[in-house]
Amino acid sequence: MDIIIELLKYIFLGIVQGITEVLPISSSAHVTVIQELLLTDIDNSDFFLVILNFGSMIAVVYFLRKSICCYIEDFFKYTIKKNREESVVKSVRYLRNLFFGLLPMILVGYYLGVLFTTIDNRNPILIIGVGALMTATILYLIRNETNQHVNQDLTVRDSLFIGVLQLISILPGLSRLAVVTAAGVNRKLSMDSALKFAFLMFIPISVGSILQQFIQYRHDLSGMMTNFDFTNYLHYIYYFVGFTVSIFATYFALKWVFVLFRRGKLEFFYIYNLVFGLIALLIGISS
Repeated sequence: MDIIIELLKYIFLGIVQGITEVLPISSSAHVTVIQELLLTDIDNSDFFLVILNFGSMIAVVYFLRKSICCYIEDFFKYTIKKNREESVVKSVRYLRNLFFGLLPMILVGYYLGVLFTTIDNRNPILIIGVGALMTATILYLIRNETNQHVNQDLTVRDSLFIGVLQLISILPGLSRLAVVTAAGVNRKLSMDSALKFAFLMFIPISVGSILQQFIQYRHDLSGMMTNFDFTNYLHYIYYFVGFTVSIFATYFALKWVFVLFRRGKLEFFYIYNLVFGLIALLIGISS
């Protein structure tokens, strides 16, 4: 019975990670709150969070596989075969703009992460509450703009603007998806274009985050896996189950997020973030 209960905990965390990763609610905030308040005896090591994040990244890559393959193919056509067809040039420009969108995070993201981590360590639940309320505010402000723009072409200025605003999403509890889509809508992009750009940026950001964790621990897996028992085969099963559930939960949530945003169904998300943020604030203040 204990094994089943433990397994259900990992399944639950995999579902939470997968769903919240691609919805405008902070995935790390929810995993943190659940771990600290509801499942205090479950593995809360950095490596387990990396595993969940990696599962979500795989799902995003698979969901966008056609676009990714097209961009990679056009990039090689442009650089190796010197192909200058309009469609090829357009793909290369998009990749260039994607790079500029990532540039602010590459340059200062690490230092902001260290700063926010220092602040977060003082009262993590309180900071998460502030971030969730900021997410609710952002979603409320763009609630009437989801279908107002049809522009699908990003410029370098658009990408830099989105990339700079994306930096504030490092704050725990603040949804990166909400920030990026709001920034894209502000630049008159269609909701689909803003969402696609947000998820394409998510892939290299996730890779960078994973590498940062390994560098931080100097490739010491035992240091990252503080609660992992290498001699217990059940722990390998728990990790694998959490990882697999995260993949499927992320994929199915991805299919819904585009539909909901196209229809402007943001009420649930800003109300949910408002309630979640207020609860986290109360817990943080009372702790």
